[in-house]
Amino acid sequence: MKKNIAWTRLPLWALALLLLLPLGFGAGIAHAEDKPTIAVKSEAGYNGMMKNGTWNPLKLTLTSNQDLSGDIVFQVIQDQFGNSPTSYVQHVELPKDTPKEVVIPIPGQQYYEANNAIRFYEGSVQKGKLISFSSGQGYVNGFVINSMNVAVLSDDPDAMNFLALIQSGNSKINVMHMKQPEIPVDPMLMDGIDVLVLDRFASDTLSPAQVTSIEQWVKTGGQLILGGGAAYPKTSAPFASISPVAYQGTFSVTALPELEKLGASKQGSGKGGAKLNLGGELTLSDAQLVPDAKLLYSAGGKPLFASRQIENGKVLYAAYDLAQEPIASWAGHSSVWSALLGSELQADNQKTSRGNFNPMMNLNYILNFFPSLNMPSFQVLAWLLVVYAILVAPLLYLILKRIDKREWSWWIIPLVALIASGTVYAIGASDKTKELAHTLNVVELDGKGQGKFKSATAFFSPGSGNYHLELPANSYVTVQREGSFSGGGDSRNLVETGPKETGVELLDMPQWSLAKLWVEQRKQNEDLGQLDVSLFINAKGDIDGKVVNSTTKSLENAGLVVGGKIYSLGSLEPGKSVSLVGVKQTSSYRGGSISMSLFPNNGGNKDPYVRERGMLDNYLQISDWSARDAYVMAFSKDKLFNYRSDGHDMESDQLNLWLQPVQISWVQNGQLNIPFGFVMPIVNQISSPNWYQEPNGMSHIEQGSVTFDYDVPDMKSMTGGTLKLQSTNPGKQTEYYIFNDLKQDWEQMKWDASKQWSAANPNEQYASQGHIRVKVTAKAATDLMLPELAVKGAVKP
Repeated sequence: MKKNIAWTRLPLWALALLLLLPLGFGAGIAHAEDKPTIAVKSEAGYNGMMKNGTWNPLKLTLTSNQDLSGDIVFQVIQDQFGNSPTSYVQHVELPKDTPKEVVIPIPGQQYYEANNAIRFYEGSVQKGKLISFSSGQGYVNGFVINSMNVAVLSDDPDAMNFLALIQSGNSKINVMHMKQPEIPVDPMLMDGIDVLVLDRFASDTLSPAQVTSIEQWVKTGGQLILGGGAAYPKTSAPFASISPVAYQGTFSVTALPELEKLGASKQGSGKGGAKLNLGGELTLSDAQLVPDAKLLYSAGGKPLFASRQIENGKVLYAAYDLAQEPIASWAGHSSVWSALLGSELQADNQKTSRGNFNPMMNLNYILNFFPSLNMPSFQVLAWLLVVYAILVAPLLYLILKRIDKREWSWWIIPLVALIASGTVYAIGASDKTKELAHTLNVVELDGKGQGKFKSATAFFSPGSGNYHLELPANSYVTVQREGSFSGGGDSRNLVETGPKETGVELLDMPQWSLAKLWVEQRKQNEDLGQLDVSLFINAKGDIDGKVVNSTTKSLENAGLVVGGKIYSLGSLEPGKSVSLVGVKQTSSYRGGSISMSLFPNNGGNKDPYVRERGMLDNYLQISDWSARDAYVMAFSKDKLFNYRSDGHDMESDQLNLWLQPVQISWVQNGQLNIPFGFVMPIVNQISSPNWYQEPNGMSHIEQGSVTFDYDVPDMKSMTGGTLKLQSTNPGKQTEYYIFNDLKQDWEQMKWDASKQWSAANPNEQYASQGHIRVKVTAKAATDLMLPELAVKGAVKP
């Protein structure tokens, strides 16, 4: 056998290299440790709990085995409204072996393995490589809670736990103990929190960004509670500019009869209620009300509870340490806070009964009424069909026969058909050749010059392909895709929220289709002006006053809702005023539609106010505004919310619903006068398994009780006078009680549908705390109307 001697002639360095190759040296050899992988940990919402209809934080902790740059993506495959799959994207840089925390805002809903996914793409989500996870789940588990969420920052781990004892019908209170690092720097990520309590907490540990976030959250509707006592200065220092009080020092008490009185009025029996024994001295913070604050209750002539409206939100002050014993575990403590949070509990009950979803979602079908998109005229198409039939059949036949060229029909008829089809297409597509937007905005004014708005918008694609929409910074978006004239299909939506802009990628849009976007922002309220409204009860017992448009916008179809009626104010140019004396068109809306009261003439298929009607019926009546005593509404068509498509402006149709709460001056010429129907009861405690209220005022109760308040002016200065209550339907097998502040006990009230209950000198007996408290108990299921209230009396100068 001939030997192969080539091997033996290799240089020694080459032999060494070949021997080393199996050990891992040399180019082109792949190893497991060279492949990028990521360990992921996730937490959705607040301790895995989320609130439906709000934006919640998704906290992701990512650890890569090598330096990596790319997009982390959370995809909602299926949401509760059937919206198209949407991916929320955030670009991230991952240093090797270094945990990186990323927070992505996600819609609050139930999440489980089949309806969401977490992905990481090296480079970018559109062109990058999918990187696998070495550990952790590629999806999120998140649970929805229908409750009022109360977040607590305190050095006491049990602070505010007593709130869970409050009974409020369908709504429950979920107490969430949080740490300083868990407070988001983005106020939108606090959207799932209804109330934030600071008590015995070192607020100087909050970063400036966290303080700003909390303040902005308050201004756009949140409620902040500041606990007092000796620790009040360190608790409240960063929030002095929005606090209801200015700190003066401390004082001590050995009894708090005012607090005991408030707790007793919520229990079955005032005198039999739990007594509050302080067992010695208790330190309270001494404070003075700031000019625009409201004193709720006092102790020893000093504020015990005070509140302050901060734009659309509120700050509440308590003079005592909320976690301090023996008050913290006192049996009446939950009753006290049931009264203090009554309006918030009632609003949460309403949200819970409708599923806690954003009422803007209810404007879905209204977005289909695109003013710039018109269906072809039926008459035009009918005439085209007639002309085509005459031209192709008898006329063309006669012409060709006359010139003896009937064989030309083989090419003339297809040509005519092609021309006719082109004509029909040109007519139908005449207004569908460019990108269009249709936006519905709800503008909520606070009456002091500030306002916020919510938007629902539809984007029309003239052709198939990909579109990039540029929305204002820090916009939070959910997307729904709809195939319109050409039909649709599954869609791909990418949303990346950023400090400069929020980008929305609409991939594979069919021709002539719609993408609907619901946009929310918890940003600084804008300077939008206000409607200056002065209302009072005149000598005839009627509402009087005027409304002045102090905004810079021309408002149309304005209406004032007050006392169960709608006053049609017509058009309001900037600076224009309307006196109620001159308003001729009024109508009662209770038991009916607000839209029909404001727009009585329905135009059928050509109704010019179909969008206005839709906004009133589908937003107003299912939102918190339905429970307001008095507010003013109006419409405008200004462009308040604009976004761009692929770097250029586009044509946009906008309709804006303006809303603002208003107050009534009840005292005129030394007389306090509140007629029936002007002050609505606020339900704050429900001990019934099934209680709900309809928009028309009818309520349903099953065996149990419901307690409610009428907020009235402080009547301590009122002399004599009368308090009256009436109900057209008090229900069957029901009993009504009113709380007597002097006796510290409930008194049973006797009346039927044909009579009124009345009491003389009500100021000390029933209204010494600035509200009147009533309770109804039912022995069996029944429908009823909560009583209307009226008060009259002289007021000392």
